[in-house]
Amino acid sequence: MINTLSRTTIISLILAFACAIAALPLKLAAQQMKPLQLEGCFDERRFCIVLSESNRGTGQQNRTYRIGIKRHLNLPVAVTLYSSELGRMAHANAFLSDDSTIELGETSSPSRFWSNMRVKWTVGDINASHNNNYSYAPPLQPLENYPVVQGVNGSFSHFGASKYALDFGAKKGTPILAARGGIVIDTKSSGRKGGPTPEFAKYANYIAILHSDGTTGEYYHLMHNGVAVARGQRIQVGQLIGYTGNTGFSSVPHLHFGVYVAKYHGRYESVPFKMKTVNVDIE
Repeated sequence: MINTLSRTTIISLILAFACAIAALPLKLAAQQMKPLQLEGCFDERRFCIVLSESNRGTGQQNRTYRIGIKRHLNLPVAVTLYSSELGRMAHANAFLSDDSTIELGETSSPSRFWSNMRVKWTVGDINASHNNNYSYAPPLQPLENYPVVQGVNGSFSHFGASKYALDFGAKKGTPILAARGGIVIDTKSSGRKGGPTPEFAKYANYIAILHSDGTTGEYYHLMHNGVAVARGQRIQVGQLIGYTGNTGFSSVPHLHFGVYVAKYHGRYESVPFKMKTVNVDIE
């Protein structure tokens, strides 16, 4: 009886062990398999990076995927995509001026692409040509109550990309009026911090308005929740758009105003402009 029982037990154990071994690769494969990511979106779906299977590869091991980019917000934006999958240059530029998909390259490994990719973008028209004859209205009125505390080539922060900009001193909560009409292309109102060093820049609240010539009028350092307009909204000159504050790279409450052209690599460049009744050299 003991020998018979032992033999039966041994056979059962062997069968159970064999089944467990046979099932182990399937279990491990199921654990390791992840859904294939084909889309990655940015800035509240302003634009998305999309992978689509190419017909060039045959078989599971030879599949390739086209890397495309498509906007989902009807506003222009200049994007630079960085990835080791993009060849020697390791980056590709795309100006999203319509809703078509722009192909940027290919990858044979979506997981590798997503693990090392990154993007930088700037709202506005990469081909903008500023209308130098346009005269901007003062964004704070009456203007005599709001002195220019930093002008063109200001040593504190008006150099390089922000060379042509004006800072108007104004207490927190002062109404801001649109200096030129257009479409609101970007906003931020969640920032709460401000300080006199560049590391505070990421906390700045702002409004960017796209003008008819492709440039953007940008209003910075607004108070927390100080934006009174929304992306995509059409604005008339003189319309209330927000309220001044002291957020971001800012040492005192004020309004920073400048006119900018979008560049690739997340960059931008200010341009000279004319403003009614401002007695400073801004050209």
